[in-house]
Amino acid sequence: MKRLTVIAVILAFSVAAWAQKKGTGNQAFDALDKNQDGFLSRQEVAGEKELAKRFAKFDADKDGRLNVDEFIKASQDNDARVLADSVITTKVKAALLAEKGVPSTAISVETYEGLVLLSGFIDSSAIKDKASRVAAGISGVKRVQNNLVVK
Repeated sequence: MKRLTVIAVILAFSVAAWAQKKGTGNQAFDALDKNQDGFLSRQEVAGEKELAKRFAKFDADKDGRLNVDEFIKASQDNDARVLADSVITTKVKAALLAEKGVPSTAISVETYEGLVLLSGFIDSSAIKDKASRVAAGISGVKRVQNNLVVK
């Protein structure tokens, strides 16, 4: 009986060690979960700008940490933002390309959370103004920051 108890204890410790080593199955979560407690603290996500930004919003139970489900929802939210911003950037570039008199290849377009940043060198302030109007007319654009430089 004593031998059976010892085997059971060894087996229990082995299973616990295996479960702890296994992690959650979400590689991104497991990589951030430095203390391997199955949760992400603010400190553990501090190096991930977008996740840190979304931490409070997705900490559904307000316990100051993200579980795997909360992490996945925050990641999906960021992925949706990236996709929406990419669509806006593509639409702005296409609109600039279609606009006569605008040297679209000289204009760089970047988007973050609906804010469109225009940069590059152009020949006149009229082109700069036109590029702003075109970008502002695109669905999903919240604001345009025009950093075009007239040479």
